[in-house]
Amino acid sequence: MKKVLVLVLSFLFLFVGVACADWSVTATWTRSVGPNLDYEECQLNSVVKGTTGNTEVTTCTFVVSDLTGQEVSIRSFNTQGGYVDYVIGKLFAVPAPATNGALTIVYVP
Repeated sequence: MKKVLVLVLSFLFLFVGVACADWSVTATWTRSVGPNLDYEECQLNSVVKGTTGNTEVTTCTFVVSDLTGQEVSIRSFNTQGGYVDYVIGKLFAVPAPATNGALTIVYVP
C-alpha cells in the first residue's frame, strides 16, 4: 500500500510541477534613434514589464506562465510624451521534449 501511495504522490507532484512551470523571457532591441528620446517601455500584451532610460541597456527580462499568443512590444517615448510602438513578436507554446529514449541494437549476420 505504501508503494502505491508513493507512486500516486510522485505522479501528482510531477504533473503539478509541470503545470506550474514558468518561462523566463528576455526581450532585446535596438534603441530608437528618434529625436528627444526620453525612455522606452517593454510591454507584454500592453502591460509594462520594464522601463529603460535613453542611455540604459535595451534588454528586459520577465517571467510568464503561459507562452500562448502573448505579444511583446517596445514603446518609445520622446520628451514631449509622444510615443511609437514596435512589436518584437508573439510568444508561442512549444511542446515538451521527448523523454525516456532507448535504443535496441541487433546484430544482423
